[in-house]
Amino acid sequence: MSAYIVFFGPPGCGKGTQASKIKDELGLAQISTGELFRKHLSQQTPLGLEAQKYMSKGALVPDEITIGMVRERLQEPDAHQGAIFDGFPRTGAQAQALDQLLDEMGADLCMVVDFKLPIEESRRRLMGRQEGRADDKPEVIEKRLNDHAAVEASVMPHYRARPGLIKDVDARGTIDEIYQTVRALVKTCLD
Repeated sequence: MSAYIVFFGPPGCGKGTQASKIKDELGLAQISTGELFRKHLSQQTPLGLEAQKYMSKGALVPDEITIGMVRERLQEPDAHQGAIFDGFPRTGAQAQALDQLLDEMGADLCMVVDFKLPIEESRRRLMGRQEGRADDKPEVIEKRLNDHAAVEASVMPHYRARPGLIKDVDARGTIDEIYQTVRALVKTCLD
């Protein structure tokens, strides 16, 4: 049985960390749009070069570019058993496109794990990150936090229309505490 799950939440909520742990333990592909963008950019693909124009400004990459990358990624063998979408969808149109992509594969979205984190905590975590990412500059962090509110307003109504799809997770605990909760939720999609 395949399991496709969206991890949703504000920047700094830990969804990427949790997706990576789930991927390693449960064997689901981790489809991170950030990673897809970096891969396409490093390989100088047309999609990657287009995405970079937006990413360098901290702006959202247009839907058609992002959807094209996700479509390609879903065709890779490791995604056939299931995947965690980390940072996708970011618009209502992307959410609809994901439904369509999965439908073409004969699959459905199992759940949306919504990582809940107050904006002040999100800001504090991003300011304290030591990864040296280009998008961890104070002005870009503020833009990302502001963008998240618009993303949530665009994406979540699509998923709220499907009762029981969204599972809230408090993202204020330790990585391991949150992981135990997330792992138990994800395993229900695999049973």
